[in-house]
Amino acid sequence: MAEIFIPKWKNGNGSSFMKNLERYLRHHVDLEEYEHRKRAIEANEANRALGNAKMDGLGQHVMTLPAREFFRWQADERGCWGDKAFVREFARDNSEFRAEGYRP
Repeated sequence: MAEIFIPKWKNGNGSSFMKNLERYLRHHVDLEEYEHRKRAIEANEANRALGNAKMDGLGQHVMTLPAREFFRWQADERGCWGDKAFVREFARDNSEFRAEGYRP
């Protein structure tokens, strides 16, 4: 059975702890959103540099995907990048990573 830890506060009810915890969590959520936007901008710039050219032997350029996004999805859904339907849906839903001329 799981144990629940309920701290005993020396002074008051721990409201200063909760305020600091909330501030810490909000900061990290905002930081994650900022980093996601930054990666999306970098991927968009890389897509513009590559253009919509077909790559010899590889086919059409679909999207530029940051490593963090790739490995996060790979950890959650094993083998998802080998599934063409998943890649099409991901490109459709995440236009910030999609190549300019590509339409799923």
